[in-house]
Amino acid sequence: MSIKSILCVYGGALFEQNALCTALSLADHFKAEARFLHISIPPDVYPELYGMTLYGQAVTGDAGGLESIAEANEEQRNIAQTRVIAAAKAGNIAFSREDCLDGATGAAIAVFCPVTARTRHCLPPVGRLADLIVIGRETSRFAGDLETVMCGLFDTGRPVLVIPHADDHPTPLCLTRKVAVAWDGSLPAARALYHALPLLRQADQVQIICVRPTNAGTEFEPEGGLAHWLDLHELTAHIHRVERYERTSGEAILSDATAFGADWLVMGAYGHNHIGEMILGGATNHILKHSDMPVFLAH
Repeated sequence: MSIKSILCVYGGALFEQNALCTALSLADHFKAEARFLHISIPPDVYPELYGMTLYGQAVTGDAGGLESIAEANEEQRNIAQTRVIAAAKAGNIAFSREDCLDGATGAAIAVFCPVTARTRHCLPPVGRLADLIVIGRETSRFAGDLETVMCGLFDTGRPVLVIPHADDHPTPLCLTRKVAVAWDGSLPAARALYHALPLLRQADQVQIICVRPTNAGTEFEPEGGLAHWLDLHELTAHIHRVERYERTSGEAILSDATAFGADWLVMGAYGHNHIGEMILGGATNHILKHSDMPVFLAH
């Protein structure tokens, strides 16, 4: 099992530079294709999402029009493509437009894929054909990119790697250091662990975090059989049982991962259906809002 198709949702903003660098670094490591999906919201959708007057004033200084929005979209699209080309060149990775691809090359390649559509309409079909989806996050408590993360998690069936913004120089995800894996024996946790295998094999140290519920009995052993499974995949990991005490599961996981010195975290993403829409579970939501490290998620 390897990673050959990486999809990075990339708007061209500075806070997404870490995600851009990480996607290219992974493509280089696995000799994979990194597609950069640039999503422009259709101009006629803006009044529904933001209010015509508010967005028009932000772009043109007056009430504005749909033409001004289209021009702003085109400008941002050009900025995004320029940054992808520059980053690929810096990493000695070939660049191509989507309409110029000739097929698999056996080498790392960056592909810019601009679309004009709503995220929920364009991300699922391309995300389902990726091995990994990479999404940048502006700040640890910013929820503006949450729609993209949730669409990637719940509508594609693929793992999502959420990369936080760094205040200093953009830094790609380091594969060769410490990784923490949250494990409770659940289906999302099993999927996250399985999908993360190609990345976990590159790590120097792996710690499995098992949070013990406050009311759990002595028979609570979610890690039963896990050590053997890891051995079969030639992975050496330390299994660490953590008492939750008065903390939430998210707080306990993040605290232990931080104490371990993890460079990134693997965990299952929990979601609940609420009036026809998915909402994040408490642990997942807490970690996405408060973690300063990249988080690898699968649902």
